[in-house]
Amino acid sequence: MTAPWWRWLFLAPGLAAVAFGAYGLLTAGGAIPLGSWLTWFVGGALVHDLVIAPVWIGLGWVAARVLPRPARGPVVVGAAVSGSLTLVALPFVLGIGGDPGDGSFLPRDYGQTLLVVVGVVLAVTAVWAVLAVRAQAGRVSA
Repeated sequence: MTAPWWRWLFLAPGLAAVAFGAYGLLTAGGAIPLGSWLTWFVGGALVHDLVIAPVWIGLGWVAARVLPRPARGPVVVGAAVSGSLTLVALPFVLGIGGDPGDGSFLPRDYGQTLLVVVGVVLAVTAVWAVLAVRAQAGRVSA
């Protein structure tokens, strides 16, 4: 069975972005040292495969055994959002690339802001999970 033609509409922008990035790397000359690029590219794959994926698999295994079925979806979504926010904010929290002489470069307390935002996400997740469990219980008893 062949894929519908419209699927190419989703694939084409991604392929164009990859081609643009590859072109930029190949034509940058010495502006982007091959060693640092290769370290980032290979290191990212290794961190994903050796750290992030096993942690997610372990969390999924625990969630499947501990949480009621209706709560699993909200918890997975909350964990994914919290993890994504943390990965995006981590360089700012750690001050990577910051210049102590430039006070405007990282002007906020990103660690505290990250904790507040993740706290809100986890609170919404908890309410969503409780409501899902109660809704399921209401359907069973009715």
